[in-house]
Amino acid sequence: MNIGRKIGKRHAGVTVLKRAEGTLGSLMLFLFLFCTAGMGLFPIYADAAVVGDITVYGLRSIRSTELFDILGIERGQLIDPSSVRAGIKRAFLKGIFEDIAVDVSDSDPADVVIRVQERVLIGKVLIEGDYAVSRKLILDLLPLHQGQIMRNDLIDRSTGVLKEKLAYHGFPQSVVVLKTDQTSDPYEVHLIVYVETGAPLLIRDISVPGEGKEMKEYLRIGPGDRYDQKRLNDELMRLRERLKKDGFYSPVVGPYAFRDGILEISINPGKLLDVQFEGNSALSKKRLAGEANFFETETADNEMIDEAVIKMISLYHQEGYPFAQIAPVIDEDDREIRIAFYIYEGTRIKTRSISFVGAEISAQTLKDVMSIKEGTPYNPDSIENDGEALKEFYAALGYIDTVVKEMQAVIDREQESADVVVTLDEGERTLISSIEIVGIDMAQKTDLESILNIKIGDPYNEVDISDERFRILDYYAAQGYANMDVLIEQTLAEHRAAVRFVLMEGKKTVIGRTVISGNNKTRYEAIKRELTLNEGKPYSFRMLSQERQKLYKMGLFTKVDVEAVDMAEDVKDVLIHVTEGNAGGLEFGFGIADYEKFRAFVEVSYRNLWGMNRQGLLHADVSSLQRRAFAQYHDPWFLGSTLPFRAILLFENKKEISIPGGDTLYKLRRMSASIGVEKKLQEKTKFELFYEYSVNKTTEVSPDAVLSKEDEGTVAISALRPSLIYDSRDNALDPSKGILAGINAKWATPLLFSEADFVKFTVFGSVFERLSKRVIAALTTSIGIAYGLGGIRELPIIERYFLGGRSSVRGYAQDQLGPKGTNGDPTGGNASFMASAELRTSVGWGFSIVPFVDCGNVWIDAKDFSLGDLKYTAGLGLRYATPVGPLRIDYGFKLNRPKGESNGELHFSIGQAF
Repeated sequence: MNIGRKIGKRHAGVTVLKRAEGTLGSLMLFLFLFCTAGMGLFPIYADAAVVGDITVYGLRSIRSTELFDILGIERGQLIDPSSVRAGIKRAFLKGIFEDIAVDVSDSDPADVVIRVQERVLIGKVLIEGDYAVSRKLILDLLPLHQGQIMRNDLIDRSTGVLKEKLAYHGFPQSVVVLKTDQTSDPYEVHLIVYVETGAPLLIRDISVPGEGKEMKEYLRIGPGDRYDQKRLNDELMRLRERLKKDGFYSPVVGPYAFRDGILEISINPGKLLDVQFEGNSALSKKRLAGEANFFETETADNEMIDEAVIKMISLYHQEGYPFAQIAPVIDEDDREIRIAFYIYEGTRIKTRSISFVGAEISAQTLKDVMSIKEGTPYNPDSIENDGEALKEFYAALGYIDTVVKEMQAVIDREQESADVVVTLDEGERTLISSIEIVGIDMAQKTDLESILNIKIGDPYNEVDISDERFRILDYYAAQGYANMDVLIEQTLAEHRAAVRFVLMEGKKTVIGRTVISGNNKTRYEAIKRELTLNEGKPYSFRMLSQERQKLYKMGLFTKVDVEAVDMAEDVKDVLIHVTEGNAGGLEFGFGIADYEKFRAFVEVSYRNLWGMNRQGLLHADVSSLQRRAFAQYHDPWFLGSTLPFRAILLFENKKEISIPGGDTLYKLRRMSASIGVEKKLQEKTKFELFYEYSVNKTTEVSPDAVLSKEDEGTVAISALRPSLIYDSRDNALDPSKGILAGINAKWATPLLFSEADFVKFTVFGSVFERLSKRVIAALTTSIGIAYGLGGIRELPIIERYFLGGRSSVRGYAQDQLGPKGTNGDPTGGNASFMASAELRTSVGWGFSIVPFVDCGNVWIDAKDFSLGDLKYTAGLGLRYATPVGPLRIDYGFKLNRPKGESNGELHFSIGQAF
């Protein structure tokens, strides 16, 4: 193969492709390559060479592996001129190349030399000069930005645009000079913007002629202000909205003119519009006015008034007033339009009964189909709609000849009730007698028959048949047949339906190569590993949508565009353009709580370490009882596989106190390190396995809280922590539906050099269900069991279970439920059980009322576990929604309190109890 001489001598005519941008560039590129091939400049050889060494010159922005992937050149694989042409065309989709040349030697294997010239990018944009506006405004007005491609032809255009925009902002004499400064990088320049805004154009006076002169005092601009048309237009828009709010109908603000320092503004406030309602008691004026939206539409002609009457009567019908009547009266003079709606509401009617004549199907089944319900307000507008709903229901069951003869409502005004009688002629049922699929071979027919939801003997329904057509189209689209079509032929005779699907497959399309652009900070490998767009895989729109969602889930991009590019008749390359967001974050906050008193935190995070979507986090928090800091590292692709890895270093210094009294129960100083992996078993289920080593020093332990020798002094705990978690909640902070359940275990053993020897199991589950628009039911329970091993009976105090407080059994103070020492200090235990139920009821304006019931207890030894020992509390809570979770106040009453204990406890914090 003699590619080396052919390509090497014809860079300018064959393989160096310049500025092939957009649809026009791609079309010109295709025609150019086609013509040059036809003239013999780039002959298409039948044979191909095996790639040997690959050398790249001029590549800076991306790694060579990404370029090889785009070009389709790989060591040990075949290469031919047609694949080179396709690869170069594909590479220009990346948007960073000015020229590309590929040379292939005559040797066997063939050495490949790739020379690229990248486009010059703008590094920094430097603002210089004497300017009277902010640097940010100049950067916003300038068409060129950091990271953008720099071309000399953009200099003059950008200079003119910036001058024009500065003039719009009140600087008509501005001087703008743009120039570039070469950096040490040959493909990067700094853009220097020299700006002298000059003297501003000032407003000497403002004139508002005619009736609108009284509105001049509402303007927030005046003599001496700069003639900034952007600010002026915003101000006129604000004034117009104010006039509308003040009751003026369709005000006109503008146009304006500026001559010799005089700003003349035309303002016509129009007429005041006064809308009144007389005779209404069942519906408020505010609710009725919502249907007469004259100010929003800025139209109050007879047509709009009639439409408002229809809407208001429909509203009355919905509330059960079938006899409601509304008469509009219009009065208008030079300054005001008055529209009065005189309302006769009539008697409110409720639906007493619904009965059916001529129906074999049960009455209750038919009632469920209708929107009119017994015991609810009678709405006459629903009669016709319910008739259509019944016909559709019968058709779904195969009764395609069903006729709703009459829907009659007998109204008893004295009883304020209505009896609805529906007369039907069901007709005979039509069933599917045969299903045939033609146009494909037997094997494909078997696969299709397995996915169809209809079968012989089913009721005939045109909607179901149409759904099956789309099911077939969807099935074939996933196999790469994007141009597939399915015709439906059906024959009806003697209430039997023969259904025939005629398939026209078309040509199968597969995925070619994937090109990723816009990723300046994120490495190509980090994006590519998330995708399943393998070369040769069937092409489908659904797959592109799924890949787009995967990239959004990385949390690095504010926008992801996925586009298919035709490379051959049956091959589509995929172009993915991403817009990177800010991967770093800074969060801080403070608050108060009943136990810690005050709390504050600060957190710094970065989600894209080394461009590989690895995440680092530094967190510190402080309260009256605790000082804590931890660092966390997370790698979503540990060892190159979909196995997330996490490492955490923690320092903690805290004090536990008794409530009430505030006496110290113990102080803890902890340093720990943990590493582990997470494995997603299913979409909502994951398994975690962590190893944790901690050095824990407890001091000032209350004497009656001491149960084991490990309760005081320093103890090293080395443990494995496996977990299995299922999470289908719709919102982790404030869920309205879903389930969170799992099991956690912790095994500390001398085999891992632990000074404590124990095992713990905690099983938990929470269920959330929306009962209505404003009510959410929430249930949770947990049970914990621990056993000391190696002769140890009780666990160290820092590992024992405690209950009571704002997030467990409310009604008890923090950790105060369960066994206590001789002085009344809680000791915790090796077993616990807790359950809670809440009704989270929204009352509007961000507030919720939450009645709750809690129960639970703690036992020193697991063998003492008994549900008969449970303590119960009930109470009421108030929530106020905030972006970081609801502010929460709860008061819990003890329902079976021992003599001498308090009646209950007040708790306040941020976040739901569970």
